[in-house]
Amino acid sequence: MKKIENIFNLTISQLEFHLTNLKEQKFRAKQLFEWLYKKQIINLDLMSNLSTSLKQKISKSFNIKIPLLYKVDSCLQDNSHKFLIKTYDDKLIESILMIVKKRVTLCISCMIGCPLKCSFCATGSELKFIRKLETFEILGQILTIQNYIRKNNIADKITNIVFMGMGEPLLNFNNVKKTIEILLDPNGFSMSKRKITISTAGIIDGLSEFINKYKIKLAISLHFPFEEQRSIFMPINRKISLESLIKELKRIKLAKRDYITIEYLMLNKINDTLKHAKQLVKILNGIKTKVNLIPYNTTTSFNVEPSSEENLNYFAKYIRSKNIMVTIRRSKGKKIKGGCGQFILNSGKK
Repeated sequence: MKKIENIFNLTISQLEFHLTNLKEQKFRAKQLFEWLYKKQIINLDLMSNLSTSLKQKISKSFNIKIPLLYKVDSCLQDNSHKFLIKTYDDKLIESILMIVKKRVTLCISCMIGCPLKCSFCATGSELKFIRKLETFEILGQILTIQNYIRKNNIADKITNIVFMGMGEPLLNFNNVKKTIEILLDPNGFSMSKRKITISTAGIIDGLSEFINKYKIKLAISLHFPFEEQRSIFMPINRKISLESLIKELKRIKLAKRDYITIEYLMLNKINDTLKHAKQLVKILNGIKTKVNLIPYNTTTSFNVEPSSEENLNYFAKYIRSKNIMVTIRRSKGKKIKGGCGQFILNSGKK
């Protein structure tokens, strides 16, 4: 029996192709996209400008389901909300919503678990990697959570999307790419490319071409400026060296006000010394970057302390003295186990 395609797996050109095969005109794809992504209506009965015959064809040809909301944990102190979402095969994934004034940022997942096994990340260390998410499951997080925040008067809409949840986005390249195309499509979510950020631990195959084409923001989980040390804590570095990653970053063509964000986890007496700061400045030479220093969020699988405030501030001061932008990112959602590296499908509440 032929598998029924989920409609949320399709870009607008793919949907046009399918509708043409159903003897429908191409413009129907734009109408459907408007209902699904602009109005965020997934009930065919409510799509008033579609004929009954077209609705029947769509119903028989496509699955229009998205993942279900399973549980929500909220932290009122920092206005963060962690969402546990159930997939079609009864697996769970996490997303976290962070609200700062009018900026409503959703951090989404692209995998169930993560195969990279970075020592400091609970997702890779404590969860078994199961599979990549399909496009409809990635988009489904956005649609499900958007519906929830509107119904509960949490916010009007999601303004920013970051691919920094469970999994390595560039190891799910095709589905992540389709998701981004739909996010950017004027007939889809119609988001600004500056409101979308993709994070990678160092997958470089096609990276510069991808960023040069879509012009979205890029964040690199670098964390260790020395090859040997990075390979100890981030096994991906044994296959794709830091040197190779830096070379690939230099191939990215940045607009005048754009930069690459360098994510740097601050670990006490491990990577927070002046020696590390100097090496970080050295390897970033020639790349327009902003360094994002992240105090380590503790996990049960990695017995390391976060850097002291003194070391954190000294490290930042040195980097800044070399004319590199620096921010210190205080993770939201830590109390609900939704901070950086804490996604393990657990509630922070006791």
